[in-house]
Amino acid sequence: MTARFAGAAVIVLAWQVLGGLGLLGPGIAPPTEIVAGVAADGLSFYTAHVPATLGSALLGYLWGNLAAIGCAALVIVLPWLEKLVLQVGIASACIPLVAIAPILAAVFNGPTACVVMAGVSVFFTTLVSTVNGLRLSDRTSEDLVRAYGGGRLAVLRKVQLLSALPSVLTALKIAVPAAVLGTIIGEFMGQERGLGAALMVAQQGADVVRTWGITLVSSLMTVLAFLAVAAVERVATPWTEASR
Repeated sequence: MTARFAGAAVIVLAWQVLGGLGLLGPGIAPPTEIVAGVAADGLSFYTAHVPATLGSALLGYLWGNLAAIGCAALVIVLPWLEKLVLQVGIASACIPLVAIAPILAAVFNGPTACVVMAGVSVFFTTLVSTVNGLRLSDRTSEDLVRAYGGGRLAVLRKVQLLSALPSVLTALKIAVPAAVLGTIIGEFMGQERGLGAALMVAQQGADVVRTWGITLVSSLMTVLAFLAVAAVERVATPWTEASR
């Protein structure tokens, strides 16, 4: 832990020196100026944009992950659907977000496009992790449920979902930054509110300090959300603590 903090401190110090001396050009603002810029913009600026981004990211995160978990369960119950479902998932992961953002902005109105972008961003990772987790269930427990007359749904509900929980929660952690990134990219497409919209305006105005400040706030928001999901993971799967 000490080594991690020491490494981070060295990076920040080097960043401060290089940014302060302008050795890497005017586009690299030193951390002290970035923090001062965030403080100067104040709560009034960020409270106008953070809730919009957070709300869209949360909705997309929920719907995208629910869809992924539902599709993974469908693959296990109906194996003949696996190829189709995985092809859809691969397609969602392979298409660049910046390529589909204008299309979604034209199809959906307002923040809905951002929600869809967030959902698409998280779908594939959660789908693959959940399918793999469901397949790692204990075969003896599955046979026991079948011996008592349980079908595929009973095995899924009583054995496989519990076995897949660590994999699902790990995927949900990874999905946090993906959802925020998808939302911000969606906000580039003509939105009036949101950190992505504010970032676009700052870039167009060549406001380097504000651009870095918005990036810093976005990162802090993502880290806090990631830690929240990690806390849920520790509570929900205490039996995996030793392996972690």
